[in-house]
Amino acid sequence: MFGWRKKPEDFEWHRYVRTTIKVRRENRRRRIEDAKHVAAEQVHAAGAALAAGSKAAGAAALDGARVGLGVAGMAAQSAGNSLMAAGVALLQRLWAAMQVLIAKLGVALRPLTAVLERPNVGGPLALVGAIALGSGIGRVRSMGVDGETLVALGIGLVLFVAAWPMLSHMTGFNVPRFPALGGIVPRLTVASLAVVVVAGVAWFVGRGASERASLGWLPSFSGAKPIEGRAQALTGDTLRIGTTTIRLAGIEAPEAEQRCGQGGRQAKCGATAQQALSRAVGSQRIRCMPEGTDNAGLTLAYCTAGDTDINGELVRKGHVFAEQSLFARYASQEREARSGKVGLWVGGEAERPSAYRAKVWEEAKRRAPDGCPIKGLVRDGDRIYLLPGAPDYERGRVQTSRGGRWFCSEQDAQSAGFKASRG
Repeated sequence: MFGWRKKPEDFEWHRYVRTTIKVRRENRRRRIEDAKHVAAEQVHAAGAALAAGSKAAGAAALDGARVGLGVAGMAAQSAGNSLMAAGVALLQRLWAAMQVLIAKLGVALRPLTAVLERPNVGGPLALVGAIALGSGIGRVRSMGVDGETLVALGIGLVLFVAAWPMLSHMTGFNVPRFPALGGIVPRLTVASLAVVVVAGVAWFVGRGASERASLGWLPSFSGAKPIEGRAQALTGDTLRIGTTTIRLAGIEAPEAEQRCGQGGRQAKCGATAQQALSRAVGSQRIRCMPEGTDNAGLTLAYCTAGDTDINGELVRKGHVFAEQSLFARYASQEREARSGKVGLWVGGEAERPSAYRAKVWEEAKRRAPDGCPIKGLVRDGDRIYLLPGAPDYERGRVQTSRGGRWFCSEQDAQSAGFKASRG
């Protein structure tokens, strides 16, 4: 056989064959590792290229976004400038129109400001304004800020401003003038507030004594003398001193037959209010300041026992309601009683006498002839009328044969010569 060389006799075949196979395996492994290395380098190169491309694309996108935002910002700024210019132009036009209107109003209201410059007109306004301001400031210090305090301060300020033409005329101190307005605004302000004052006086005169009496925080200018003496409670808001029957101003007692409370604990709160008033007056000397009369002709007054305001104390303890009006004097005391759930408010909300009377009135109308529920009675020659809800209303019998009649309103009954029952 060609190529055959005889191996030495000590040649170890098993080692030779094993070594050859091992060398071949190592060669194959090396070639695989080299292939892997080459593949890895190619993947790395591809990744680097992809990253570079992504970075370049991101930078381009960012640059595009910046350019877009810049364009949008410029557009927004341009739109804002346009709106601002339009707004300024509109305000200038409105201001020019207002100046023309103010000038015309100033000329039209000049006679009124001339009237306010007179001492006999501006003087009383300044006096009442000072009293109202003093009352409001005193109430702030003693009771804090509430609706009544704000009303007092507002009235005082309005009256003082209305009196300014007179004060300026007497002292020679003029309101600073604004060149742009030609001095019209101060005069217009004074004149406008004067119109408010005139309207307020008209309201004050037209509302009647019952609501004017709620201005109890202002001193009375009526010159009426106080009524003093021992008192007897007739109802929850009326008492008698000597021969004078007085209704407590600024409050409203529950009706005699009205019930208050919850569930089985309901009671006649009108009787409870009368008992509370009786305890409040006791046997001490009571002093009442008259503030006019009510619709029934009773004297309205604020009464005190020593330093205690009886009217306000009844409201604060929840025995009666505060009168509802624009200048309600005892509104804060009612809020205190309601929040404390005392007296009338023990069960939460309480039915006001006006609501109770309306409900009773409607029920009586359904049962009365022709829907006229007021009973006109003739008793021992006296002609009296009873309103629905009065204690004797259900027992009263209208006897037409003796001159009794049914009425639809108190005015009709009074026109026919009947008087309200005091019972």
